[in-house]
Amino acid sequence: MSYYVRYFADQPVLLKAIGTNLAGVDPQFKIDGGELMRGPELLGELEISASGSDLFAEDLASKIGELERVGTPAARQVIARLRGTKAIVTLRVLDGERDPAVTWDLISPLWTVLPALSAGLTQSDGQGFYDGSQLVVALA
Repeated sequence: MSYYVRYFADQPVLLKAIGTNLAGVDPQFKIDGGELMRGPELLGELEISASGSDLFAEDLASKIGELERVGTPAARQVIARLRGTKAIVTLRVLDGERDPAVTWDLISPLWTVLPALSAGLTQSDGQGFYDGSQLVVALA
C-alpha cells in the first residue's frame, strides 16, 4: 500500500540538500534516484516539482481547489500560504508489508529536515494540511 505526503515549501528545495541533511540525522538514510532508503529498506519515492513547472502548477491548483471547496477561514489561510509555495516535495510512502505506524516512524526525520530547509505546510492524503504537527485543515 502507498499514499502521498506533500511538503509545500516557501523556498526552493533540492533532493541533494534533503539527502545531506537526512544523512546528518542518521547516516543510514540515502536518496538514490529519488528513492528514499534507510539502510536496506525502501521507504518511499521523493520527487520535487519547482515553481514554473506544469506538474507544480497542476498539483498546487488541485490542492487549492480542494481547500476552496472546504471554504473555512482556516482553509482560506492555507490557500494564502500555498500561493507563496516555491517547491512541492512529494513523498510516495511505501508501506509494503510494514505496519504504517512503523513506516511513519522510520521516515519521521524527514519532517524535521524539510522545515529546516524551508518553511512550509505538509499535506497528507486522507488527513489534511499540517503546520508542523498541528492539523490546520482536515481533508478526507
